[in-house]
This record gives sequence, C-alpha cells and structure tokens, in this order.
Amino acid sequence: MPVRYFLPQDCKNGVERFIGRRLQGMRPVPDFPKNIQIQTQSGCNARCRFCPNESTIGKLSMGRMDEDMFFRIIDEAVKYPVKRISPYLMNEPLADPRLPDLIRYITDRKKPMTRTKINTNASYLNEEMGERLIESGLDGLHVSFHGIRRETYESSMGNLRWEKNLANVNRFIELKGRRKAKTPRLKITMVHTKAIDRELDEIREYWNSRGITVNIHAFENRSHHAVQQRGLNALPMRALSGDCDRLMQQAYILWNGDCVLCCVDWERTTILGNVAVEGLYGVWHNEKYLQFRRNYLAGNVKGTLCDGCMVQDEVDFSYKPKRSLMQRLLGKSA
Repeated sequence: MPVRYFLPQDCKNGVERFIGRRLQGMRPVPDFPKNIQIQTQSGCNARCRFCPNESTIGKLSMGRMDEDMFFRIIDEAVKYPVKRISPYLMNEPLADPRLPDLIRYITDRKKPMTRTKINTNASYLNEEMGERLIESGLDGLHVSFHGIRRETYESSMGNLRWEKNLANVNRFIELKGRRKAKTPRLKITMVHTKAIDRELDEIREYWNSRGITVNIHAFENRSHHAVQQRGLNALPMRALSGDCDRLMQQAYILWNGDCVLCCVDWERTTILGNVAVEGLYGVWHNEKYLQFRRNYLAGNVKGTLCDGCMVQDEVDFSYKPKRSLMQRLLGKSA
C-alpha cells in the first residue's frame, strides 16, 4: 500500500498527530532525515543512456567537498537515528580518492543502527581501492552493472568498458573471499530496461553463481523527459503512487553544501538551503522545504521537478543466490 505522510508542524495538538499516524495509517515527516546522501565530489565518468548526467556536462559548477564541511555534516547526523548515510550523489564516488577515509570517519562515529552504502560503476575499483573499502568499514557496495553481455553493457553505459569493469568486480569478490571479509556486502544493481529484460536469466545465473544478489530497479524518467523519450522502458510508465519517500525522508547534499530536492535533480533546479549556513537540521526544517512539502501533499507540483515524474509500472525485484542452511546460519554472503 502506498505510504502517506503528514507534517507534524501543521497538526494542532498531540491528539491530532496520533490520529493521523495511527488511525489513518499515515506517517509523520521525521524530525531529521532518515537517509542522507552526500556528494563528496561532483562528476561521473559514465554516459549511461538511462541517465541525464551527460546533458549537464559543462553547464554546472563542479568541485570537491571541503573535508571540514563533510566532518560537520557527519558530526551532526550521528546525533540522530539515521538509517543510512551514503557518501555519493549523482556522481561516481570512487573517483574521489579520499572516499575510503571519509567512510572510515562515518564508521567510527555512527550509531550501530546506521548503515553506510555507496553505488559505483566499478571503473575505479582496482585492488588498492578494494582493500581500502574493506578497511573503511563500509556496509554496502552496490555496483551498477547493466547487462551481462558486452554489447548490452557498453550500449547501456556509454563509454565504460565491459571487460575491465567485470574483471574489477570479480577481483573484488575474490579479495573479499581471501580476506574472509563480511563487509562491504556486494550487490549488483541495474535499471530494468528493454535491453536488460532480454537477458535477465543470464544475469541471474552469472551473479548468483558467484554468491551475489542482483537488484533490478524499475526504470524511471528521473524527472527528465529526454530520458523517457529514448524508449528504454521495458513496461509502460505511470505516475508515482502515494507520497514520495525521497522528499519526506531523505536529504541530498551537493559538494558545495547545497541541499537539492531529490537524487534525480541533476540540473539543480530546486536548492532548498545550504548546510554550511543552516546545518542539515536547519535546512530540513526551513520554510522553503516545509512549503514545498505542503504543496506536494496538496497536489500542487505543477512546474516543479516532481511534475511529470514517472516510473515503470512494476516494483523493484531481486535475484538472490541459493544458500545452504549452514551458510544462512553463518550469514555468509559476498
């Protein structure tokens, strides 16, 4: 069932909040974001067909987050019951050589309930980087690997090379095995496009035979009509049902401290505040953010990034490798 949210600030008293939350099956927007994505360095070396990244090249300011700013964000975030901190956003995170050290900073300070995770295209996942990621305490490493055949992968991911990146992933699997490292948990992730749909069985067989789970995500237009017009979707598109978790529970921080509306706001259309000025709690509660949520909940999104946001008519699905009872008891997984 689609999730519905309400704003605690707009409730008159505690009784009304209880009714909204319990009796009507609604959730309050949390006092602090549950998931936080941080762009430690802007830019991505891939030119994926399903992503609007290429259309922003040369049009936006690019840079690397100051480490003191990163530390301040983390020092603030660890005071709250955050579910996930992901030091990546609309970029290739491993292009930033500082990343394992920044992850270690999170690992040493976060609450036990808080997970760290990044998504990477694996082009920078050499053996040294793999070693450093294991040492960093990273919880989850999701590799964006679209297709298992060379032609599918290279046509989907533009200028990335299939052979090199497949070798990078397999070497990391071997590295974890040699070190008997439980983390980071490795998963393969991809968007469900027409090209991917034709080889789902091969994808499942290849990665599951290596003990790796594959996550298949519903194709979305990423609020960018040019992406949708490429005809990549495997199924019909539909408008998002229910309220958007990204707006209500997640925060997205660019390299310069600006907070954007969503992880698909590639063109930075909606800047809600800056953490260097207000802190993340301040941005999360400021009037601009609050008013955008009010408008969204009232259905007033015309002319905004949310207007025309479409997703493929399906739910995300996964292929998990079969494990023996002993493996399940020991929690063995790549």
